[in-house]
Amino acid sequence: MNSNAARKEKNNINSDTLTNFSNQVFNIRRMLIEQFNRIEKDLQNKFSDNQEKFATKEELQSVIGKMQEFRQEIEKTFTTSDSNPLEPAADEFFTGLNPFNLRRKYHDFSLRLRSEEVDPFGYDPIFDKFVSPLLNFFYVKYWRVETYGISNIPADGPALLVGNHSGGLPYDATMLKIAIQREHHMHRDLRFMVEDFLFHFPFLGSLMNRFGGVRASQDNAQQLLENNHPVVVFPEGVKGLGKLYRDKYHLARFGRGGFIRLCLRTRSPLIPIAFIGPEEIHPMIAKETAISKMLGLPYTPITWTFPWLGPLGAIPLPSKWSIHILPAIDFTNFGPGAEKDRVLVYKMSRMVKEQIQDTIVDKLKNRRSIWFD
Repeated sequence: MNSNAARKEKNNINSDTLTNFSNQVFNIRRMLIEQFNRIEKDLQNKFSDNQEKFATKEELQSVIGKMQEFRQEIEKTFTTSDSNPLEPAADEFFTGLNPFNLRRKYHDFSLRLRSEEVDPFGYDPIFDKFVSPLLNFFYVKYWRVETYGISNIPADGPALLVGNHSGGLPYDATMLKIAIQREHHMHRDLRFMVEDFLFHFPFLGSLMNRFGGVRASQDNAQQLLENNHPVVVFPEGVKGLGKLYRDKYHLARFGRGGFIRLCLRTRSPLIPIAFIGPEEIHPMIAKETAISKMLGLPYTPITWTFPWLGPLGAIPLPSKWSIHILPAIDFTNFGPGAEKDRVLVYKMSRMVKEQIQDTIVDKLKNRRSIWFD
């Protein structure tokens, strides 16, 4: 084979590669739209049947409307550059794209989404800014979050925020982070502890780190507090995430009081948080544990959209959220070694749990609807 023929064959191969790549992007977009259509159809069926009494017909109409808004937001993310200040990078990526510069352009594009330096836990301010528009959409339009007591978070110094946990992924921590960024007068950056099992998924642990999440451990939390960060922890842990829908808003056991020992060691104020709304985004009717544990996962949730609608059946539902930030508990008056007092740790752990549970019960009494404002 002469050199011209070899060059021609190489060009043909590169052309085929680009065509395949374009087809894959088109197929992914088509798959997303099909999945959204399936979700909408399923919800329409629920609307027609309304047999489960999970929501009224009026409420289901509202849910369908929010799902359509979410679909439009996803399509906008795929097709427009208005939602993110870094989006022009996507235009530059496709401008002049050919098989010979594909690798270099991908490398340049990925670098646009990364900071040159990250902190010891991998927090990446540029990536944080990149995902901010989508998360603000969730905060403002999708879950319509209302935050109360934001002034209870100090303007500076450490603070340990302790809340009820649910939702499968740390949606609650993410929305609290957005709430503090938007509504606190100092716009502080919240760091949050992430369950170990999430790091078993490809990319997910890394993405959490880049957005401010940190693998849950006493040492990591203490290091963040000693560096004057506000940190949120969820003592219910996996038990909170794995609650069935019938057990919603009934707090699980608060571990062994590790969060109290953390405050006693670092003299950080403890701020209880009550979340209303996250427990309805994935109404789990059952869970599979046998096979999941073999894969290193605590459970696989079964909801009325997952796994029946495929991966997009895992999209959270648009319940109405409120976040209640309670007054801080001061730990500066305790002497050295107080964290070794097991009775003190137990009593304070129980007191914090009861404060959060009582607040949840009180707010649920006045709640008009799971879905409406």
